[in-house]
Amino acid sequence: MDSLEYRDLVGRKIAKRAALNYRTLRKKGIAVRKTIDLLIAAFCIENDYQLIHNDRDFDPMEKHLGLMVY
Repeated sequence: MDSLEYRDLVGRKIAKRAALNYRTLRKKGIAVRKTIDLLIAAFCIENDYQLIHNDRDFDPMEKHLGLMVY
């Protein structure tokens, strides 16, 4: 595992971005069911990572927030 890159998932910047993303989606009438999904998406957006997922909560984040999906 030491050969893999390590990144902290949540810090102040990611938490603020997740909250902003939540408000942005709510204004569009979209409710995200899980907070962790918002945090994961915010992390990926901030770091320009593509996300591999099988969770419908990420679909509006891709469409409205610029989440890149592989």
